[in-house]
Amino acid sequence: METYCVIILDLENELSKIKNVSEIVLEQMEYAIGPCKIALDRMRELVIKEGFPDRKSEIYFFKKVKPSVYSKMLYYRAVFELESNRHETDRERLRKYFEQNLDKIMDYMIQHQIKVQYLRCNYIHLDEKYFVRKDTDIPLEIRDSHHLMDEDFFTWHDHTFSMIMANEMLIDYIRNELEKLDKPAEFNQSHFKSPLKWTAHKIDLGEIIYALLYSDAVNNGNAKIMDLAGAFEQIFNVEIKEDIYRYRLDIQQRKIEKTKFLNQLIAILRRMIDEKDG
Repeated sequence: METYCVIILDLENELSKIKNVSEIVLEQMEYAIGPCKIALDRMRELVIKEGFPDRKSEIYFFKKVKPSVYSKMLYYRAVFELESNRHETDRERLRKYFEQNLDKIMDYMIQHQIKVQYLRCNYIHLDEKYFVRKDTDIPLEIRDSHHLMDEDFFTWHDHTFSMIMANEMLIDYIRNELEKLDKPAEFNQSHFKSPLKWTAHKIDLGEIIYALLYSDAVNNGNAKIMDLAGAFEQIFNVEIKEDIYRYRLDIQQRKIEKTKFLNQLIAILRRMIDEKDG
């Protein structure tokens, strides 16, 4: 049975592939908008077909569920537009371009500061006015807005809340771009593309990662398993974080040789040293 959770999980799965589509931001954004539209269409179909058992469920959907998807689509569209109009001229002009766009976003947030506060503080006292469909108190000029043409799938402020959430993500994006302009050397170093690729089994790499974790050889023993796994992902262009905890269980459950790969490495290194000495 189709549920909102399934729709959101499917969307997150599709969006997780965004960096595999292209290294070009515009192409990434264009790709991401598609799954968001599909998710919203699936949600609308479910809302029309199933409805809501009570007002509490309706409010929760239009306050939390729909904005979690709608805000992403608004964000990807905004980044697409931002990057489409971007021109790689000198650094100062590019900085001015981003700052002007940031100012526009901040103007919107100030204009809707009461709603921003309502969202951030998780207030509930106006929920029945903001997040219930076909509210007769909605002013006529807002009812005529294109955002509320489909009254079966829009409420007074689910769009506003989605815009606020999208803007918060967009602020982070623009600030990151400004930081790239301020510290280009650091950014280029942190986004180094490794030419190396792990070609053995992933569980073998898991042995190395756990050996380093428990050896206290990194960060004086304060390194976290996900940080180590992430570093090896970047170095060897391999995805391992998702299954890193499962690899530990698989290693522990081995009946014969638990540290099989590490033992092979030791044997290879010893043989090489012995040949050199011989």
